[in-house]
Amino acid sequence: MTPATHDDFWAWWTTQGAASCEAAIAAGTVESLVDELTERVHAMSPDLVWELGPGTTAQHRLVVSPEGNPDVRAVARRWLRAAPEPTDTWQYADARGADPDPGSGGIRVGGADVQFAEIRVGATRVGNHVDVAVHHPRLRELPEQARGMVVFISLDHTLGELECETWIGAVEVALDEPDDAVTLEGLRELVAAVRDDATDADGGPTWVMLQGEVDGRPLMAVAQVPLAPSFAPHLDTHLAVEVPFPATDEGFPDEGALDDLRAIEDHLTQRLDDMARLVAHETGQGRRVLHYYADSARPVDGVAEAAVTGWTHGVVTVTRDADPGWHAVRHLRT
Repeated sequence: MTPATHDDFWAWWTTQGAASCEAAIAAGTVESLVDELTERVHAMSPDLVWELGPGTTAQHRLVVSPEGNPDVRAVARRWLRAAPEPTDTWQYADARGADPDPGSGGIRVGGADVQFAEIRVGATRVGNHVDVAVHHPRLRELPEQARGMVVFISLDHTLGELECETWIGAVEVALDEPDDAVTLEGLRELVAAVRDDATDADGGPTWVMLQGEVDGRPLMAVAQVPLAPSFAPHLDTHLAVEVPFPATDEGFPDEGALDDLRAIEDHLTQRLDDMARLVAHETGQGRRVLHYYADSARPVDGVAEAAVTGWTHGVVTVTRDADPGWHAVRHLRT
């Protein structure tokens, strides 16, 4: 998706769209804008959806969301990054936020009224994410697809889309109430505790060290937490930079090679600048693989290859793949 598409949307919004939306909201005729807003949003991607609602720091909020589709998460984030500064009237988001009171309200699905206050969740912390089993007494009455709708809508209602994608792991439908189940408010508190443990004081990522084996040989890895595309969804291209080095008998870098590896990592990261982010690296069997994620809308072609030409311990290879779901590093997620 080219930046001009976003420019077209925001040019329309700032000259006409915002004022039209304000007038329609005041008059109670928002339905008159549905077709035009949908057309404008679908010009960026037909998989995006939009929503107007009250803001948290402004009177109104416009949300453009991928609804959990990782293939268009980057499009929504670039739309948001191109947005004008928020005002007292308008703020913008690329994901639906959490409801201030997760136990309030409900939904009607498949003829059944599901009140959020009656939902109970079996919530288990596993490393830096939470596995959940969601129960409501009326789930037994619903077909499988409707059950899934109840589960995912209730999670989004409680945590917001980005928090769900970042901190929720396995999700199950529970027809019977799990042991030690919590309310949706209790789930929110548990996820907040995991987030606080896993991020720094400014809400930025931390790092963990991992150990394992491949083909009976030891492997060490360092990975960002959270290691999830929702953390930086505009970074949708995986760059795998494989760097050979002089190794010890265990396959790890010797003392001199370790310093050289740190130097090439620093140099490559500096050259890529804000076009890409190092999210993990794996070391073993005489090689280190640096996992970067880059913004496909930025001119990164050739930058990584040029940055590693001075390596003297063998040939460095750079592999580039579209990977908006960050599947290439999923095995390192804790």
